[in-house]
Amino acid sequence: MRKIAIYVFDNVEELGLDIIYNILKKTKTLKQQGFLPIDQPLQVDLLAEKQLVIGTKDMRITPHKIGLDFSDYDILIIPGGKGVDTIIQNQAFLDEVKAFGQEKIVCSIGLGSLVLALAGLLQGKKATTHHKHYLKLQKYCKVEDKRMVVAGNIITVGGMLCAVDLAEQILEICYSKSIADIVLEYIEVDRRRKGIRLNLGEINED
Repeated sequence: MRKIAIYVFDNVEELGLDIIYNILKKTKTLKQQGFLPIDQPLQVDLLAEKQLVIGTKDMRITPHKIGLDFSDYDILIIPGGKGVDTIIQNQAFLDEVKAFGQEKIVCSIGLGSLVLALAGLLQGKKATTHHKHYLKLQKYCKVEDKRMVVAGNIITVGGMLCAVDLAEQILEICYSKSIADIVLEYIEVDRRRKGIRLNLGEINED
């Protein structure tokens, strides 16, 4: 089973977080309903340093685990939000992100890319972020005006809705393009331009 950790913090941007979390969790729903030919769904956990996190729009978020131990996971995702300005001052957190990124996949959404930069993971690499933060990120790496940039084991995406692109990339890494297509068809991302139309029938949610 592939295990994915999403780090959450006060003033995290809820939209990007919600998109990536729910799309990846759909592997469980579709597997249970017999529409996804996979051995095991993804395990997706929210990790934080406190028992209750408040997002930028006052959403209350209860993490699955407390602490900075990411070692048991295969992929780490850092969302964006105003709270990034605070968490980048936590050197212990940056050290954990850096250590994880030496061998495993680290992803960011929006301003979360600044965490990767200050952890030293973007040195000599290309990356992207929300367009209004290009100048911030340019101090640390070459910024590309793209929705997503894959630089080895480091994946950065733009603003909140680019979390869909990240979810698709992770599904392709963990399974295959065909599995990613099934999941994205279910959530009604427009796949018709590629000639894809899947008959998923009736699916009961969790």
